[in-house]
Amino acid sequence: SGEGIMILSQTSEYALRAVARIALNDEGTPISAKDLSEDTTIPVHYLSKVLRRLVTAEILDATKGHNGGFVLSKPAKRIRILDVLRAVENE
Repeated sequence: SGEGIMILSQTSEYALRAVARIALNDEGTPISAKDLSEDTTIPVHYLSKVLRRLVTAEILDATKGHNGGFVLSKPAKRIRILDVLRAVENE
């Protein structure tokens, strides 16, 4: 039976992969969308959409400039999977 199994959308899977990869970065060291795309094998144009939603939901912070990129907005242990899913699933 399929009880207890949750099928994630592509967008949700990408969001979880991106947040997990960003969490592995040295604390406070931003990772660019391009590097994140390469590390997670998520197409960069799709990833950009996902990252924007995660910034809007205040799960990620974005920094601009030469060493810019994305960082977690709070410690990883305070980011719930449910919050990540809600950020990208609510169209």
